[in-house]
Amino acid sequence: MASHFARCTFSPGKTPTHRLSAGLIAHTDRFSVRRRERFLAVRALLAELMQHIYGFSTLPDLITTSSGRPCFADPRLPDFSLACAGNIAGVLLADEQCRAGLDMEIIRAHSRQAKEHLEQVLSSAEQAWINAQHDKIEAATQIWTLRQSVLKLTGEGANGISSLSLHPASGRLRSVTLPNIQAICDVEPLMVWSCALSPDCDRLHLWEFSQHSGWNALRDICIHQRNMGPRTLRLTSLPSQRTLQL
Repeated sequence: MASHFARCTFSPGKTPTHRLSAGLIAHTDRFSVRRRERFLAVRALLAELMQHIYGFSTLPDLITTSSGRPCFADPRLPDFSLACAGNIAGVLLADEQCRAGLDMEIIRAHSRQAKEHLEQVLSSAEQAWINAQHDKIEAATQIWTLRQSVLKLTGEGANGISSLSLHPASGRLRSVTLPNIQAICDVEPLMVWSCALSPDCDRLHLWEFSQHSGWNALRDICIHQRNMGPRTLRLTSLPSQRTLQL
């Protein structure tokens, strides 16, 4: 099964909102300018992707879960995850019954306070892997992005910090909330992105959208292949303790 990761660069005040409902747009009237732009940009991109993949002319109705995670009101529609990094909007659209979690981070964009907080929440295995890398800031951004994508998939967000541990040296992760998750993280010149998905998903299609030129297929990633490149990480769930006992 295949999932789709799409991104676009948005310009302030120029987000195409013709596929969004008037109610959704009105919902942002009291937002700050920056929050409104990002909110509409990711949903406009989601609307374009739903049109491109499934033929929807307008974005289907959305609801928000108790954890604050947006999803489609119709449970028959696919799961998705939204993210922004700078002026780049991103959408991860899962296929069929898969779940999705997306995070994107600009490299070297975090403050010193954020870096200090990151050091406090990372495990010894995560810290050891970061310290073994040539570019420690880039490596720390990878770990943070991986973590955020998985926590978005589980719906825990910042409250799930202690429920997740990553073992990047062995390509493994363990989530207390969900026993089976896989995540793929890639480093680009300015940005790190991570897509967390259910294990049934075996292919990831990468897309770029432009309001002027439409869709551009970037590449396809076979998630289960072993060698993805020196700056790409793929983590899969460790067997649960219950599985080991059986």
